[in-house]
Amino acid sequence: MLSVPRYLVCWSSSGSLPWLGKSGEFPVGSEEPRAGLKPKVVSELGWDERLRHSVAPTFLEARLPQPPDDGGRDPSTFTALNIEPDDQVNDEVDNTKELQIEDALKLYQAALKLHSQGPSAYSEAAQAYMQLFKSEIFKYPESITEFDRIHLNPELELPDHSFALDLDAGVGADGAPSTLPQILYLSHKNHGQFILDCVKSRLNHPIETAVLDKPNLDYQSQAALHSFTLALASDQSDTELWRKTARVAASLGSRRISRYCLEAAVEVDDDPTVAEVDPASLEEGFAGEQLKEQLEVLSDDTALSHPVMAPFVKKVMPNFLAKFMDPYPFMPDPTKSLAYPPMGAESEDEKGTDTRIPIPVGERTWTSIGNALCEAVLSPLGLSGTGIFFELPEVREQLLELAIAEDQIMNDVGTTESPAAESSETALATPITSKSDDQPAEVVTTTTTITTVPVPEDAPRRSSVTLPTRKRSQSTAGIRETPEEDSGAQKRSKRIRNRDNTEGSVDPATQFAEQLKAFVQADQDVFAFVNGMLTKLGVDDLGTFPELQAAVSNNEKIDRAETVTNTAVRDLRDILRTWDDAKASTFVNANAADVLGSSVATANAGLAGFLDASKSVTQKVGNIPLFSETDGLSSFSTKVAENWTPLQDVVYDWLFAVLLTYRNTLWSDELKVATVRLISYVNGDIFSRFLQEIDLAYLGGDAKVAQMEEVAETLFELHLDIYSRITNPNSIVPHETRVMTKERLDRWAEITSDIIPSRKCDQDDELSLRYLWASVFYATMADNVSREHKVLCWTDMQTLLRESEKPSIELQNNAVIPEISADAAEREVSRLTTMDFFFNLFQTDKSDPIAIIETLEPVLDPASACAPVEVTDETIANSEAANNTPATLRDMWKFLESGSPSLRLFLWQRLREAYASIGYNTKVFSCHLKSIEIIVGDLRTGDYVDSADEPRRHKLLLWLKALDDLLVKSLTIALNDAATCFEIIDERHLKSTCAAIAQLNRVLHSAAVFDDEVRVGMTPLPATPAYSAQGSFNGFINKLREMQVRTWALQYTMVKEAMTQNPELFSTPDNDLADFLAHVHYCLGLRKCCKASNKIFLKMMKVEMIRLKHVDKWEDYLGQVLFDLYGVRLGVGIYLLEDHGCPTEALDRRTVLNIADQVIVLANRMPMKDLLKHELRPTIERMQTAVGQAKSTPQMLHNLRNYTEYLKTSIRPLDMYKAFKGQVQVDSLPVITPESPLADKGWYFLLGMIALTKFRSQKRLGPGAQTDDMRVAATFIRLQLQFSADHWETWYRLAQCFDYELEEEVMWSADKINNHRADLIRLQRGAIHCYVMALSTAVRTADDSFATAEKLSEMYFDFGMRMYASSREPFGMEAFWVDEFEKHMSGSTGMYKKPLHDEMTRYRVWKYAATLFRKSLADKPNRWMTHFMLGKCLWKMFVKAADEWDPKVKATKPSMESVVGSFVKAIKTVPKPKDGRQEPILEPHYKLVSIVHKLVMLGAMQPQAGANLLQQQPFAYDKGEPVVIDDQVEWETFVLKSLRYLRNADKQHWHHRMIARVANILFDDEQSDVIQASAARTEFKESIFTKTMHIQVWKPDAERPGRHCVYMERYVRFMNKLLVILNDKFNMEQLVKRVRKKANDFQRFPVVWSDCCTNYLRLIRREAQIPPNMDDVFKNIPHDEFEDLCERLNGWASDPAVLHPVLDALREAQEFKKLNQNQMKPAPIDDLINDAFAVLYTQVAKTLPPTEQSLARAQLDGESGPRPMGPMSLNNLVMDMNGTQIPVPVTFAGSEPSRPRKLGNQV
Repeated sequence: MLSVPRYLVCWSSSGSLPWLGKSGEFPVGSEEPRAGLKPKVVSELGWDERLRHSVAPTFLEARLPQPPDDGGRDPSTFTALNIEPDDQVNDEVDNTKELQIEDALKLYQAALKLHSQGPSAYSEAAQAYMQLFKSEIFKYPESITEFDRIHLNPELELPDHSFALDLDAGVGADGAPSTLPQILYLSHKNHGQFILDCVKSRLNHPIETAVLDKPNLDYQSQAALHSFTLALASDQSDTELWRKTARVAASLGSRRISRYCLEAAVEVDDDPTVAEVDPASLEEGFAGEQLKEQLEVLSDDTALSHPVMAPFVKKVMPNFLAKFMDPYPFMPDPTKSLAYPPMGAESEDEKGTDTRIPIPVGERTWTSIGNALCEAVLSPLGLSGTGIFFELPEVREQLLELAIAEDQIMNDVGTTESPAAESSETALATPITSKSDDQPAEVVTTTTTITTVPVPEDAPRRSSVTLPTRKRSQSTAGIRETPEEDSGAQKRSKRIRNRDNTEGSVDPATQFAEQLKAFVQADQDVFAFVNGMLTKLGVDDLGTFPELQAAVSNNEKIDRAETVTNTAVRDLRDILRTWDDAKASTFVNANAADVLGSSVATANAGLAGFLDASKSVTQKVGNIPLFSETDGLSSFSTKVAENWTPLQDVVYDWLFAVLLTYRNTLWSDELKVATVRLISYVNGDIFSRFLQEIDLAYLGGDAKVAQMEEVAETLFELHLDIYSRITNPNSIVPHETRVMTKERLDRWAEITSDIIPSRKCDQDDELSLRYLWASVFYATMADNVSREHKVLCWTDMQTLLRESEKPSIELQNNAVIPEISADAAEREVSRLTTMDFFFNLFQTDKSDPIAIIETLEPVLDPASACAPVEVTDETIANSEAANNTPATLRDMWKFLESGSPSLRLFLWQRLREAYASIGYNTKVFSCHLKSIEIIVGDLRTGDYVDSADEPRRHKLLLWLKALDDLLVKSLTIALNDAATCFEIIDERHLKSTCAAIAQLNRVLHSAAVFDDEVRVGMTPLPATPAYSAQGSFNGFINKLREMQVRTWALQYTMVKEAMTQNPELFSTPDNDLADFLAHVHYCLGLRKCCKASNKIFLKMMKVEMIRLKHVDKWEDYLGQVLFDLYGVRLGVGIYLLEDHGCPTEALDRRTVLNIADQVIVLANRMPMKDLLKHELRPTIERMQTAVGQAKSTPQMLHNLRNYTEYLKTSIRPLDMYKAFKGQVQVDSLPVITPESPLADKGWYFLLGMIALTKFRSQKRLGPGAQTDDMRVAATFIRLQLQFSADHWETWYRLAQCFDYELEEEVMWSADKINNHRADLIRLQRGAIHCYVMALSTAVRTADDSFATAEKLSEMYFDFGMRMYASSREPFGMEAFWVDEFEKHMSGSTGMYKKPLHDEMTRYRVWKYAATLFRKSLADKPNRWMTHFMLGKCLWKMFVKAADEWDPKVKATKPSMESVVGSFVKAIKTVPKPKDGRQEPILEPHYKLVSIVHKLVMLGAMQPQAGANLLQQQPFAYDKGEPVVIDDQVEWETFVLKSLRYLRNADKQHWHHRMIARVANILFDDEQSDVIQASAARTEFKESIFTKTMHIQVWKPDAERPGRHCVYMERYVRFMNKLLVILNDKFNMEQLVKRVRKKANDFQRFPVVWSDCCTNYLRLIRREAQIPPNMDDVFKNIPHDEFEDLCERLNGWASDPAVLHPVLDALREAQEFKKLNQNQMKPAPIDDLINDAFAVLYTQVAKTLPPTEQSLARAQLDGESGPRPMGPMSLNNLVMDMNGTQIPVPVTFAGSEPSRPRKLGNQV
């Protein structure tokens, strides 16, 4: 009869994954679930007993309980025969099952939740499943499957006794709820899945203590299969579960079960008789595909032909779905082929059974065995008498030989290792893909990073495997394989590849050196410069960068001095190379306050720290070798395996073997922990066995006795170590543990006192000295021993050691007795003698800081205790020379000098806290600096240098944590309280601090060097979590960067103060400080470290460079700083800005105020046009944004109001002349605001100039938003004037703003000229007033520099241009009118008004302008435009001098020679064209011809003289050949030829005035005729007027704004004259239409339009011969007759064939009226219409026959209705355009006309 096995889920106590076993029996070839207990024992023990006795694994049962084994009857169903059943039992509602099902449901949910949490919760999940299957619901009869029921009770096989479990039933047996079948089904299904998840996890993460081999895997598969079977028994409709069951069966090799399950899955919802039914679900499709593959393997074509298989045979499952077909790909599938598995050899049952307890050992090392023994001792098995043996990993000799060979290779080949670049540039090594059962071993060497190597599971495990850097596979080295290898193509030979790469190969060392060149050069510069400055101060600790490079790359100790100097440097390098979670935990979890001793809060914390520090001695690194983990291990394990050895004996033998190496080898921390645990837990057995062995040794011989004596002393010393550690002030070990430890120590002290003194040896041999030292140590440990006795003991010990003259004994494996020497004894004596002092010191009340200061100051600062004698580090030891110093105080100094740095740090922190409580920040700063000196100095002490590597690096991490805190605090004070923090820092203090910081810089810079190698790829990072982007290494390297930045900043503050105290050592201190900052900044910025520590170095450098503004090339120093901080570019200097990776921040107002003056200087050095394109302009704009808008004050508003009113006043001639003497001023008040410093430096003027120059540099193609820049400029300039009006250029630029605004108003349109002249007058006056103020202020304040002279010349020219332009059209002197400015006067006739002052006449304006032009020529004599304008002024003065009434003014009339000379000079200075493509400047040439012609016409110059002058010019006619002029006609001919020659030079036809001048010469207004008019029209129509009378007048460069509309008016009016004379009505009509469309192109457009209209109407009358005043004919005509004649005219006019000139004139007048649109008064047009109608009436209407309508109307009697009006109706003719009728005057007979008529123009 088969029995249902009991399945157990087992979880290892070591944290490994669970595995499954079976209590009572185990599969063949599998291991027992736990060592030391037979299966029988496990099965017989109860559950609680099993848990209590378990050692390594914990057994958690999760099974279905077996049916009761009592003949097939369930005791729960037994009923006694003598008991009558209670008939009323059914009357009560029994809900027990419901509650039990509910409880089971909760257990199921708990198990499922733990199951879903992954491998870390599998142990708890197994226990939860066990609890679930122990619930009562699994004991119900309906919970047992029908198969089990029939198997246990064959009589139930009859159909009458069958029991069915219906899932669909609402209520099960005995009223059980319907959830029962579901719970049973889900519990078994998920339990089976849980077993397989455990198997998967074990396969992915194998452990050596419980190997999941083939038998164990099969056993777990059987367990899962059983659970799935029970689930399917409850629900057969789960297709997925059928597939999983089939897969598990396949892994067990059962094709039958697998096929059965797959067929059930395929047919679960289908009728097999139906043909070709497609799968209803994806799971069914997977099952069908798997079944098809299995049938194909079996070649079962019959089954494949079944209709159910048709869809799977005909179709193929796509690959993206097929990869999900196998539910358990990690399990084997032997059914894939027909091959049978190999038969096994001898089974486990056939082998003999070993009754000893196996002790699993993870690694084949002494330490692993020790740890395993500790676990065995602490297990429930305990120290039983059962024999044990070790389960050690197997050894492969070949691997050992390979490892030895590789170690030898690695000793010869240099390698590198791996740090990290920045967090944003982290270099990650390529991860290695390895099998799940391979354990990668990380390799970190000295030059290259060797990633990982997979080690087979059965090979011996090693913590690290050293690999050669020579030929090895790319995958092993972590290098991505080439595409050639990825594609699987045949790899070319090495010779061919080398041949192909010979020419292009690059030496990696050379490439790395080239990449590191910039970093190395920067480091060399900064080290050389800073070291040079420190050397002047007597500090040479920084050294040079090549020395640091040698120290970082060297691993061998050259000499003692080099070792002391560079040990910390190499330690930090090694920490970076071997970074792991342990180091991260040390650094992150370390508290700087704890390290410094400032966080202790207990009353006796200081004393406890003193005692702890005085007892602790740093372990030094001796020459003893490391403990070998494998030597003698094989013989030891063989001895244990071959003999029946209980656990106690094995522990003793292991200890004896290890303790013999105590003196001569260095133990690892793990080994010492295992040793201490064993001698503590098994002390009784060890002590008993030792007594037995020592007795046998005395009987056996001396060799064994010597070993026993050594072991006894070693155990004594180890127990001293243990007890001292657990009784130190910081220990939290319970009192009971301390008592037990003390008892063990006393026991070994007693036995050692019996053994060692009885030895036959010298008194001063090593073992005796060790015993004496341990005895003294033991004797002085008790609290009840007096201090005097302790001092005597240690003094005697010191004397004994000195007399013995033995070398010091170093016990590297003991923490409390690391050294036995006279010096160590002397330290103990010193500690005891100073105990009282420190006790009193630490008992000082903390509430009294003065007492603390008075107590600690003499102890910590010897210089303050003995002022007459300078106490240095060298003289502290010999301070007895200071006779005025108490002996106790000298002892304190001596003790502190040789004592622990932690104690000194604590004392300095206590002193710092006292000074901080009284607010003495200077002393607080000094205490911080002293603490830094102590820590850095400790890194160069023998205790640190000679200590072991790991403790030393651990200590360095703690010191770095403390230094980080000290640097932050000290730098904060140094920067924020720079004025007072150095008050008590003397030269000695400065030197010591500078030396300490320089040493710290060397240490921290090794991290920067390491970082550089990573950045260039020279040292890749290992692919470990600690080195990942989110790993702890990046945080540590970033912290080092921050510390380095703070260290350089603090070094700068120290050097700066030292330079202040020693000015004679530095000839250029400011330049040296600036160079210091620049070198460090470049060095940090190259590595993108400037952003570290909240940009503290950048902010400090910004403040310092602002202070050092007078340093030459200041912008080179500060430019990069501003770019790093704010992203702004000064754009000047010789160095290009580099991206240092600093996140920019908003520019603050304070910084702007500090750098504004220098930025203004930089901006003023370059032309404004260049500044617009320069990088400095955006910087200035950002600065202004940071400053913000200036807030107006009453003083500013007062000034602005005064300036505004002044600009509106009239132009006083007297003020204009006073301006030349500097006597014109405007009242203003001084302004004091936060923006005043900026305004005083010309900041707002600079902003205005930038905006103004931007406006001027833009090419304006039309009106628009371009004027915004000009208005912005005017706003800033006005703001500058509100602060100060004493800068002449500010007024000048404001005048230019007025000029440009005026220019913008008149350039594009004549609308302002025609309709808004008041605005133009205001702008002109504003500009002139500003020029006056600029002139007056310049006379008073302008300097005599060349740049100022050039600007003044420009100002004179612009002022002159403004004056001349305002005097000419279109402005016409209106700006100088004073009509609006009158004052009330009182006279004899009463009150009257009088102008405020006289107006300036045109002549005076031109004279003033001429004066300005002459001043402009004084500094710029070669500016042709100035000569040109001066000539125009002189010409106007020459012509209009006669109009002046003042004789004095008339006397200033310029001569003809001066007028002509100005234009000649303009021609000489005009720029010549550089090539043929450039147009010549013709303005002065034309003007000279025009002026000379006018002078000849006026008689002021002879024609021959004029001709001679013109022929001397560059553009002379006939190449300057001499001409003879005899009369006026010849002169005009010569002038016309000269003008036409100039016109030919104007190829682009820009200069229209030459054409107009020729036309004016040809046409004489006084004697005009048709020929002259025709010639003039011909000239105009060549370029100005087109054939269709389009007007084309271009603006030359030298033409003043607004003159275009003046010339347009002149030319149109001139053409009107010509067309009237020529009687050219057609062109006149075209001209009228063109003029009407360009109303904004003409000055005085109403006048121009009126002139055009009048002439056009005149030409219409002339052509149609319409006389004026013809409407008089209608006076005597009756109304009826008039109406009749109108009807006749309407009919006649409607005939298209009728041609009559008057009718055409009538129509043209009607169209012209529409074109006019009331622009001109329509009266002349209406007169023409009336006259034309009258002519038609008189000439045509009377000759027309009457119409039928008129005849019919005549025959009608009475009133007639309204008559239709034809096109010739008078009402239509006089109808306005908008449909309103214009009143037509009707003159009746005998009445006067309604309005007077003007006489028409008759021709």
